[in-house]
Amino acid sequence: MMLSQSLLSDHAFMELVEKALASGLWHKLIVGRPYDELADFLKSDDYHAMAALAAPAVGVGIARRPPKVAALPARSGPGPGYEKETALTTIRNRYAFMLPIVCHTLPRLAADPAFQRTVIKLRKEGWRDWHLLTAIANATGNHRAQLQGLYPSPGDSDEHRARIAAVMQAPERPSGSPVPVEAFSEHAMRTHLSVAAVSTARFYDLTIRRSPIAPEALLSVLGDRYGYWSDDVDHTDPFTW
Repeated sequence: MMLSQSLLSDHAFMELVEKALASGLWHKLIVGRPYDELADFLKSDDYHAMAALAAPAVGVGIARRPPKVAALPARSGPGPGYEKETALTTIRNRYAFMLPIVCHTLPRLAADPAFQRTVIKLRKEGWRDWHLLTAIANATGNHRAQLQGLYPSPGDSDEHRARIAAVMQAPERPSGSPVPVEAFSEHAMRTHLSVAAVSTARFYDLTIRRSPIAPEALLSVLGDRYGYWSDDVDHTDPFTW
């Protein structure tokens, strides 16, 4: 269960477990069996016999106060592989890389009142402009790929992945098919950023397993330990209206 929710690789996770066990974790563990198995240990007649006993059960009358256990605090501080200067350089490159991909989409979105409201709301929640551009670029790129009949799947060849990436990352042309404004709804923007966050996690050698991890949880970890919600660089506002 713990491993399925960890962003560490299997090797790194087991190293932590072995280190904890060597430090005395064994002395704090209690081994138990599932209730369904233990309940079947005795037969129905045994339970009826015990219920018929005149003497009170052992422990009756003793007040039971479950101990209050504080929640295990999450780790704090920079996560493995995070360096602020490297992160800022990456963000600077994101601005330079993504703007050409959406250079003709941005003016259309800037003129749409519904999208303006979405940007204002997301900015109030802490979204940086590179978050907004990431979501817009992903939505735009997906639209282009779908127009060409290109859909990603887990078993794709490297050649097919490269073809999809080339279409999605190409500079936007004035003659290109415009992406419907509805593709940039608040829900769509959140979805696209969550998908992009997986790539950010892998950039830091974090492991995303097949068992689902809530997008909010992943974004929270990236924000707390990888500067995801705080890091930014000076740039021209791409949403001037």
